[in-house]
Amino acid sequence: MGRKRKSLTGKAVNKMELVFLVCTGQLTAREAARRLGISPKTYYGWEKRILEASAKAVENKPSGRPGSIPDPEKEDLKAQNRELQRRVTEMEMQLKVKDVQLEWRETLRQAGLIRGPEKKKEQ
Repeated sequence: MGRKRKSLTGKAVNKMELVFLVCTGQLTAREAARRLGISPKTYYGWEKRILEASAKAVENKPSGRPGSIPDPEKEDLKAQNRELQRRVTEMEMQLKVKDVQLEWRETLRQAGLIRGPEKKKEQ
């Protein structure tokens, strides 16, 4: 299903039509202001807003979903998560080093190059 579009009110359409007539030279700004029951100064303010909105409406926009607004709490949690992952990786590396050290010590002991307590045999 398509998105529901906002419909313009009759007053908005009337303003846009009068601005179009003025821009195409079919009507003077003074006459448009008179028909709208406003001052020429107010008319020119409306005209400017209508033309700016029209220009913005037809600008090329980047495709895809708009970027999300960063959530400070989420960003803080992501930073904490990265730090915890870094610490876990560091601890895993320390455990691997310890395992290698124990393995080397056992290999050197079995080769008779060092003395140390023998492993207890399971009964």
